[in-house]
Amino acid sequence: MVNEREEIRRQVREIVGDRPVRWTDHRTTKGDFSGRDWALEVFDVPDAEQRELSHRLWGFLKKLYEEKRLALLVLFHTPENTDRYYAWVRQEHAAEMAGAT
Repeated sequence: MVNEREEIRRQVREIVGDRPVRWTDHRTTKGDFSGRDWALEVFDVPDAEQRELSHRLWGFLKKLYEEKRLALLVLFHTPENTDRYYAWVRQEHAAEMAGAT
């Protein structure tokens, strides 16, 4: 059985395509911020695609809030910043995708 957080992550991953998607934690964010418990990070998103992905996510985010009162925060990381700071995320994503097939 999949828990609620993993189901939300799965649905976001479907919307954004074959990109790494993970919940924020101490490895990717420093300090604490309001909403961190419900913040997802999407990696390898070029600046030029961020607006379009935000529009694609909007319906899901709105439904999630209306039905469950969850305000999901989605943070995008460009491919350049993924390379520079989070290259290990790609390895985790590849391993996860290999295990899913």
